[in-house]
Amino acid sequence: MPPSRPRPRREEARERLLQAAVRTLATEGYGGTTARSIARTGGFAPGVIYYHFEDLEDLLLAALRHTSRQRMAAYREALGECDSAAELLDRLRELYAEDMREEGHIAAVQELFTAAATAPRLRAELLAHIGPWAEFAAAAVRRLVAGTALEDVVPDRELGSIAIATFLGLQTLTHLDGDRSRVEELFQVAGPAALLWDAFAGRTPPPGPEWTGEGETGVSG
Repeated sequence: MPPSRPRPRREEARERLLQAAVRTLATEGYGGTTARSIARTGGFAPGVIYYHFEDLEDLLLAALRHTSRQRMAAYREALGECDSAAELLDRLRELYAEDMREEGHIAAVQELFTAAATAPRLRAELLAHIGPWAEFAAAAVRRLVAGTALEDVVPDRELGSIAIATFLGLQTLTHLDGDRSRVEELFQVAGPAALLWDAFAGRTPPPGPEWTGEGETGVSG
């Protein structure tokens, strides 16, 4: 196999800018995210931003696409073709804990949602951001019901959209008051239901405490 080619400096610089923008949104909030604060976070001169992006909003839109693609790739890899509700739930808990740790993805996206009411370009980008996640959730629903008596009647697209809307709503509340227990409580409530569904669908997840709804996400209120 030939050695991998080094990434061009311009691409590396752009990556640093995007990561710095996400971290700054998460720590400083939308109102505190300026060219100067992003530059301070990333350790570069503010003028570098305008060499790679038209303006600050252009950078923030690119940062949203960047972090969403990264997290979507992680979710696809972790969930794969999982068709057990209990196993799916356990993997989602791990991914959520990772989301809360990794460079503020959730906090950054929430800051952009807050700002979208008065920023048309940002609003359009966020709507485009939601679509693939809703379809991803719908695909998970289709795998869960495949081969069951409900396969042809479950509205997978609608359920996928509801799942994403519920998660975004919980995250908005969490972002406002800092109480992270809501999502953990949701996982705990869903645990027994996931086991019941697997029993109905004839699927048996691996044994262990994680299938009882007693696992931990690694985040606390």
